[in-house]
Amino acid sequence: MPLTFQDAMKLPIALLLASYLVTCSNSGGSYSDKFTDLDPDWIVTTDEAHEWASVKNANLPAFTGSPEWLNYMAFLETRLAEYGAVDFNKNSWSFERWDTSDDTSDWSLVSDGSQVRVANYGAYSGSTGPEGITAELIYYDHDNPPESIEDKIVVIPTRPHPTQPYDDDYLVNYTFNDYEYATEADTYPAPFEFVDPEFSFTFDIWWQLAQRLDRIPKEGGAAGAVIVYDMAFERTEGIYSFPVPSLYDSPTLILSREDGAQVIEDAKAGKSATLRLEATLEPAEAYQLIAYLPGKDYGTPDDEQIVLVNHTDGPSITQDNGALGLLAIVKYFSHIPQEYRPRTLTIYLDCRHYMPGMEAAHSEPTWMRREPQVKDKIVGMIQAEHMGEMDYREVDGNVEATGLAEQSYLWSRNNQTLIDAAIEAVQKYGWSRAQVAVPERPGKNGGLQQVWWGVGALGARSTGTEEEPLSFCNVWHCLDVPGFGLGGFLGHYWSVEADISRWNKDLFRSQAATMTELTGVLMTADLQQIEPL
Repeated sequence: MPLTFQDAMKLPIALLLASYLVTCSNSGGSYSDKFTDLDPDWIVTTDEAHEWASVKNANLPAFTGSPEWLNYMAFLETRLAEYGAVDFNKNSWSFERWDTSDDTSDWSLVSDGSQVRVANYGAYSGSTGPEGITAELIYYDHDNPPESIEDKIVVIPTRPHPTQPYDDDYLVNYTFNDYEYATEADTYPAPFEFVDPEFSFTFDIWWQLAQRLDRIPKEGGAAGAVIVYDMAFERTEGIYSFPVPSLYDSPTLILSREDGAQVIEDAKAGKSATLRLEATLEPAEAYQLIAYLPGKDYGTPDDEQIVLVNHTDGPSITQDNGALGLLAIVKYFSHIPQEYRPRTLTIYLDCRHYMPGMEAAHSEPTWMRREPQVKDKIVGMIQAEHMGEMDYREVDGNVEATGLAEQSYLWSRNNQTLIDAAIEAVQKYGWSRAQVAVPERPGKNGGLQQVWWGVGALGARSTGTEEEPLSFCNVWHCLDVPGFGLGGFLGHYWSVEADISRWNKDLFRSQAATMTELTGVLMTADLQQIEPL
């Protein structure tokens, strides 16, 4: 007898989803309950997670085309193959890779005769010779910028946070937003309010990075640039440029608040400085890795696919570790024989997030542009990035752990079955400080829920220029499909100094288990029942 709507509403969500299992040959065996109620023996263990993260930790930073990135990709490919992935494809193209040392051996600053401690360099900002460049310093006042910075070394502080009333951009990107459901909600500040770095510096770092201060020397023809972040040295050290600019010829160094104070005074007084940034530029190969964990209809016209997506390039232990979460998903479902897997898992590991110009500059050679027919089989999507992050704050110039997980998002498309499944999975697997967000509708308090960002973004929110990098509709050709996404908000993880000591294997496992179960939802559900509104 068919299940009536009234009866369905009385069932727990896991049973409701089980009722929507796709019919397949020999279905109904011992595996049907393993998709939306995970077998604990198949879930990635914390020891396995730590082993995987250690490989990544040994190859930091992992920027596309670098030896470290190639090592990381080789590990991912090997493990995916061990778990049954097939038909590997490297969608590749060439680009000019800019590189410098990971320590201060290739970069330095002397201001008015005094050596200055340097926190990091500006990526893709050109190069000096071994002797550096010597020029007059000039201070950049954002409210009253100088008439010309040409041929000078411009010193640029970051802008302060605005005061209320905040505009929409600030409210969306630099405050806590509304949500459908949150774990440990009492640890969050009020939504849509300024978050003091002494509470958590998650939003503060992003506010400063997103100002794109590299544009000032590039557009003004400066001989060089010094960017001074309003951050203690410990959280400025190793911080990498983001969004990553296209190559420009104004060698740039980054200073902390403490080290930049005197340089700012030197610039206001018109003193001179010698800036050195030695870098190389050479051809390199970029590639997106595509592979498949076959479902029962793989290779036939009836095949339906769930795409698992993440970028693989980044500076820190978590900035590009979502591929490890996707590996955990593939590992789990490899325990189920192909004939019992209703849908195929398509693994799509992108490489453009930390390339010069980012996705916008590398849109033409992407897999789905070169092979547009592949999107026809995709019926769902799982995104995962920034997993296992812990929260940090700055107090009296020192970086301190808050003792809490970094706030992270579990995005869902706007469908109540999907939303309920997300909430249940978060509760079941103990994901700490998770916010279940549905950007397509108001949250529990009637406010905006966090926008869906990252490589899995589902809405057309940008123009596709370098200034506003491509989002879902341009990159993913408007795949309007059911899906879930995971993203931590990074905080301390913009820096190459954020290694495995700042990563939490238990949090990673809870997030990976949650996303594994939600993958099972997409693999088994009746597509009509989970169609986004």
